[in-house]
This record gives sequence, structure tokens and C-alpha cells, in this order.
Amino acid sequence: MAVLDLAGVALAALLSENFVLVSSMGIGTRVESFRSPVDALRSGYCLTVVMVLSTLLSWLANYLVLDRFGWQHFRLLALCLLVTGVISGLHAFLQACLPALFQRIKGNLSAVSTNCAALGCTLLISQRSYGLGAALLFSLFGGIGATLALASFASLRGEVSFDHCPRCFQGAPILLLTAGLMALALVGFYGLHLH
Repeated sequence: MAVLDLAGVALAALLSENFVLVSSMGIGTRVESFRSPVDALRSGYCLTVVMVLSTLLSWLANYLVLDRFGWQHFRLLALCLLVTGVISGLHAFLQACLPALFQRIKGNLSAVSTNCAALGCTLLISQRSYGLGAALLFSLFGGIGATLALASFASLRGEVSFDHCPRCFQGAPILLLTAGLMALALVGFYGLHLH
């Protein structure tokens, strides 16, 4: 792929195909991630690492096993098991090698297993037949975009007083409207994706 094509893939993952705001794939994270910017950044870092590792392993599994032997109909099952295995492997590695870090991000890493951004990323990459470089770039910038969306929403929620809005909008309705307006801001970037 040319550099311009790779830049298009990266910008699409970051903006026009944002996993949290546009695709609603990364919203299964912990509730604290939507309240605390620090927790949102931790969740985003965990999600980005899982997405990049899952992309690398799924691209290799897809290219070396599924496509070679004609087992494309097992792709969803293989990717589900692979993403879950990556999260379990990271969990065990961090617990054994970096226990202090593990204690800080244990909840965030566990929450990544319940949101579908990592699985959605690997499925999109296999459906679009990206090369390894484009796939890794898509997953990296997709994770960064999800991190920015989570941190922006948590920061906005902490800075703005939602108590001054009409009573019927207080609570979940105003939060959903806020998320919708954030997603609407990304609609103008839809034409950036280059194939």
C-alpha cells in the first residue's frame, strides 16, 4: 500500500470509523471509564494493546491457516477464541510479571473482554483483506480513537454541569444526547477512508 492509502486507513480508524462513537463497539467498558478521565485512559490503553495484539495474531491465523485451508466459515469462531485468549494471556502475563501494574488495570483489562471493539476490529480487517501493515495501523489508530472518545466523554462529563438542563433530560438522556453530538461531529470525516 502507498503511504497515502495507509494515512487514509489510519484517519478512518481514528475519526470516521471511531469504534466508540460511530460504531458503538467500545461502549461495553466499565462505568467508571465514562466518569473518570484517568480510568478512561486506562481502559483505552488496555483496549489499544488488545486490539493490536489481536490484529497481529488474527491476521497471521487468517493468512496462514484459514485462507490456506479454506476454513473461512470458521473465521468468527476462531477470532472470538483468539481475542479471548489474548486477553487471558495478557491477564496472566501482567499478574505474574508486573503485579503492581496489574492491580491498577485489572478491572480495565477485564472490561475489554466484554466490549466488542477488539473483535470488531479483527473482523473488519479480515473482511477488507488488509495487509499486515495496514491492519496494524487500523487497529492502533482505532484504539487511539476509542481512547480519545472515552477520555473526551469522561472529561466533558466532569466539566459540564448537567443539572441545569430541563428535568426530563437529566441523567441518562442528556448523556446519550452528548454522545450523539460527539458522534455527529465525526460525520464530516466519512470521505477520508481510501481503499
